[in-house]
Amino acid sequence: MKLPSLEDYEIAIDTEQLIKAAELKGGHPEKHNDELVRYVGGFCVVFPFCTLMKKYAVRCWFVNVSDAKERTKLIADELQRIQLPYFVGFHYLEQGLATNEGIQPVVLMDWVDAMPFKDYISQHINDSVTLIQLAASFKTMVEDLHHFGISHGDLQHGNIMVKSDGSLVLVDYDSMYVPGLEDFDDEIKGLEGYQHPSRWKMKKMSRKADYFSELIIYTSLMTFAEIPSLWKDKNIKDTETMLFSADDIKSRGKSSIFGILDSNTHLAQYSSAIKKELMIDNIEDLQPLEDVVVSNEQKIVSSAQEKWKNNGYVPEIVDYSNSIYSIQEKWKDNGYSACNKEYDIDTDEISQKWK
Repeated sequence: MKLPSLEDYEIAIDTEQLIKAAELKGGHPEKHNDELVRYVGGFCVVFPFCTLMKKYAVRCWFVNVSDAKERTKLIADELQRIQLPYFVGFHYLEQGLATNEGIQPVVLMDWVDAMPFKDYISQHINDSVTLIQLAASFKTMVEDLHHFGISHGDLQHGNIMVKSDGSLVLVDYDSMYVPGLEDFDDEIKGLEGYQHPSRWKMKKMSRKADYFSELIIYTSLMTFAEIPSLWKDKNIKDTETMLFSADDIKSRGKSSIFGILDSNTHLAQYSSAIKKELMIDNIEDLQPLEDVVVSNEQKIVSSAQEKWKNNGYVPEIVDYSNSIYSIQEKWKDNGYSACNKEYDIDTDEISQKWK
């Protein structure tokens, strides 16, 4: 099926009579210097759109994605059901915009006032505490997604926003997996610098699609907190990756960035985890971030627990319930009598002294 071009959508969204979605009636697309503001991705174009009530991001398809309508509806229904704070309002509208190719559906998303992920990192690149907190928030977010069997599918810096309070928001849900989509084709693969080599061989969508991307992002954040100079040295703000390039991933742990991490006491564990994951041939055999990344403190505790588990030692059970009574009995009637002495104190004299 032929879809409208970018120009077709620009005309439609800027012409009141061609706007069919009731939620957009009376509103207008955002402009800058009289030009429409738009954000173009691989499959969609997004227009910021203001109504009297609120601001939206209007997503329109200009490239065919199989079963796009059905999968979008399943995603919207699931996000509405679970109500996680990492997602914005997301609604599929069958009657969106009228174009030369007929009336087209659109996805309506609440506009989020937040900072792009890389901008936030750049702003705090010399604040290790904030970056570590960001990494912790990221880890909590992906654990919550795992709990509900969800993967974003294109987890990368461009799809993560940071609010003023440091909380995270995910955008762009075209590649998202939710329960019920396991038989749908995995067509939107994401960016190379974030994806496991086996992702390119995946045929169907999977709840594990993000596992490797999560480790790449988390490791990047922990590394920037430890070695902030890498942000500038590798000009990361202007790349389409984080710490690891597509070539770094293809090297399977042999590129120079792994050597930098390996030589750092605090970062070696993350380098080792990535290299271990790169030795796996099937994305379904990968582990989630919370299982891969274990702090040194947790390792020490686990090791100690394992060492002393079932070692044959049985602690002696001692009943101390009668101990206090034996002590009382021992010291009872021992001949000691407390001296009851009366003290005649002149309180007026003391008051006068400290007046």
